[in-house]
Amino acid sequence: MTFYNKEKNSVERALSEIRRGMPIIVFDHNSYILFAAVEILEEDLFEKYKIITSNIYVVITANKLQHMTKDYDIGKEKFFRLQIDNFEDLSDILNWHKQQNYQIQNIKKHKALDEYAISLLKMTELLPLALVVDMEFKNDVAMQKWCSENDVIYLKKSNIINYKQNNDLYEVCKTPLLLSNCKEVSVIVYRTIYNSKEHYAIIIGKPDYNEPLVRVHSSCYTGDLLKSLSCDCYNQLHDAIAMMTNTDGGIILYLNQDGRGIGLINKLRAYSLQMNYKFDTVDANAMLGFDDDERDFVHAANILKKLDIVKICLLTNNPKKVIELERYGIKIIKRVELITQYNQYNDSYIQTKFKRLGHIEPK
Repeated sequence: MTFYNKEKNSVERALSEIRRGMPIIVFDHNSYILFAAVEILEEDLFEKYKIITSNIYVVITANKLQHMTKDYDIGKEKFFRLQIDNFEDLSDILNWHKQQNYQIQNIKKHKALDEYAISLLKMTELLPLALVVDMEFKNDVAMQKWCSENDVIYLKKSNIINYKQNNDLYEVCKTPLLLSNCKEVSVIVYRTIYNSKEHYAIIIGKPDYNEPLVRVHSSCYTGDLLKSLSCDCYNQLHDAIAMMTNTDGGIILYLNQDGRGIGLINKLRAYSLQMNYKFDTVDANAMLGFDDDERDFVHAANILKKLDIVKICLLTNNPKKVIELERYGIKIIKRVELITQYNQYNDSYIQTKFKRLGHIEPK
């Protein structure tokens, strides 16, 4: 008898090992890679890699590589390998933006499994830089024996795919809540099955569940809580609450995906690049190795379905949300503009959203 989901457990154990700086093996059809997170790698582990092989690589995303070198044609590739010789090379790659005349050498094409190493790093909200070596085993049994002898976790590619694709969630609790400008509010907490992240439905007033006004709002610790002037998140959230309070009500879906999905720590790193090196939010994300927007709105769609809602009026300036929600089975009856509030500190950020992220400027 098994008292747990073995496949889910294997992925979550692997994620825990990655966060501790430990290596894991990812495998598929007699192909094997051993990888660890560059960001938290200890030198003694690097030396152990050198015992295995002299061919040691860092897997890097194409958008980061594009910023690191203008002379290399990345084409349509999403990942590359950089061959490295010593531990100091890792620091150079992590901190290349602080150096002048940094030269990229030994660029190689990536292997198929490298993508899954990067995917796992993004799940842990560590920087998407993987130290990788190719491993050779006679078969999976031999690989498992090696892992047992070396206390290394192994993970099949299909387990990673299945883990990422399981977007089920369930209701944890529901409670009334009193807000300063609205006394008729309830909050429903949902928890995802696979990564245990929590998302929230904030129901304002008495919305029409046939076609409610809905705001899909991604968490922003610096804006929503600290009222940062560098973004417009605080104003968007509270303007949405005010709009719903002053009309027939509405629903705010508050999703736990700070920094457009890269996590709070990486968002703060991106802020540092913007403040110290004058990059915009898109380039700062790319320099860290992330896409423009790493968010997924499937949980918003699933929460609406839990509430028996399939048609909504969406309060947003972001057409991607319209496309994503409709892709997941929610019909957008109308897109409602949300007025953007400028100040001297967030003007360039807001202009970047219009010019580079495809947001529609309110009229």
